[in-house]
Amino acid sequence: MMTAGKVTAGKVTDEIGQLKAFLENGTSAFHVVRHARQQLEDAGFRELFLHTKEGGPWKLDRGGRYFCMPFATVLFAFTVGESYEPGRAGAAGADIRIAGAHTDFPAIKVKPSPELFRKGYFQLNTEVYGGPILNTFMDRPLSLSGRVIVQGKDPFHPASCLLDLKRPAAVIPNLAIHMNRSVNEKGSPVDNQKELLPILGMAGEELSRKGKFTKILAEELGVPAEDILDFDLCLYNTEKPVDAGIDGDLLLSPRLDDITSVSALVHGLIESVNRDHLNMVCLFDNEEIGSLSKQGADSALPLIVLGRIMEAFGRSTAEGASDLTGGMILSVDVAHASHPNHPEVEDITTSPVLGGGFVFKTASNQSYAWDVEALGAAISLCRKNDIAYQRFAKHSNQKGGGTIGSIISSHLPMKAVDMGVGILAMHSAAELMAKRDQVELQRFMRAYFSA
Repeated sequence: MMTAGKVTAGKVTDEIGQLKAFLENGTSAFHVVRHARQQLEDAGFRELFLHTKEGGPWKLDRGGRYFCMPFATVLFAFTVGESYEPGRAGAAGADIRIAGAHTDFPAIKVKPSPELFRKGYFQLNTEVYGGPILNTFMDRPLSLSGRVIVQGKDPFHPASCLLDLKRPAAVIPNLAIHMNRSVNEKGSPVDNQKELLPILGMAGEELSRKGKFTKILAEELGVPAEDILDFDLCLYNTEKPVDAGIDGDLLLSPRLDDITSVSALVHGLIESVNRDHLNMVCLFDNEEIGSLSKQGADSALPLIVLGRIMEAFGRSTAEGASDLTGGMILSVDVAHASHPNHPEVEDITTSPVLGGGFVFKTASNQSYAWDVEALGAAISLCRKNDIAYQRFAKHSNQKGGGTIGSIISSHLPMKAVDMGVGILAMHSAAELMAKRDQVELQRFMRAYFSA
């Protein structure tokens, strides 16, 4: 493990403030991307469009800063160096640097026609997205966030509205211990269809209940209820990020996985100085369910975007693909930190701790993407810039998790590294991290995009 120089209080304030803004605004994948877009626009990035009818061929300038949003939960941002020359002799793609993260997080989503009226309660029918620790979402103040589609003049181009109730509108109550006396000894398995039905309130004496949920959405958006066509909404924990620990050096918050990475990548790219290479941040959706979607890492989107960039500089598809082979890609996602109460699940020599720096993750089965050359380069960059880092390897009897790393590197033949901040309670309704690790991660991203 490398020990970094002292991190100033002002720097912690700046970068944790940026993270908190992402966490508070990123209540759905749609909202994560909207906040990222706002940060990029404020920093002078210009929007491009993949569809030729919207923007035509890309005309890119050296020194330019750009972004595109192929879908509402996906964003690609890139900067072109002042003296960038793709395919230049001796470079062999070493001037292409990419980093990816994901905008989605484990959640409880609302099903179509969700209204339930039982025993005088107004409830919603739901389903699980990804792998949340379900019982942590019980007895929490929950709200609704996502996207609503509204009828427009053209059937193939309906209007899209972002919705965030921003108030505790729902709760999933636990069963009292008096009716479940063994809960503390044996635990309480969750029946998804039975026990994850939030209460929105009391049904009252309303005679016509059909479409009540749609009417609520319509009132929030200020549109006729009959114009609402569909929605993609999740329940989210409304609790704000809070400083934790006796010295305030920890951060307790919903959605650290993977908004910590999104924030570090976006602000790291914005704050970087690009002299002669191509930098790109890729924010994908659907990592929590395997990435196999049009907006996921297991899609053609990265190659399409890179193809448009190379085309703007006169490179053919084959030449552009060849340029990638010497480049480098980072898969940035949270890591498992050492849990002081559960040493039995950790590797016996390689267990990162909160506050020791961000984490490089490796696995021989490539569930975490890595190769020794790329990791060596990343560690060298840390040493040069006095950035604190740690290493993670899985307990040999544990399956562990996965990231977008191996998926995207199978589409983009580039040297790859998996990395991210270490957290505890991963996939809980509230996760725990150390502030210092976020600062070190963002420092690394600035160095990576600037070196």
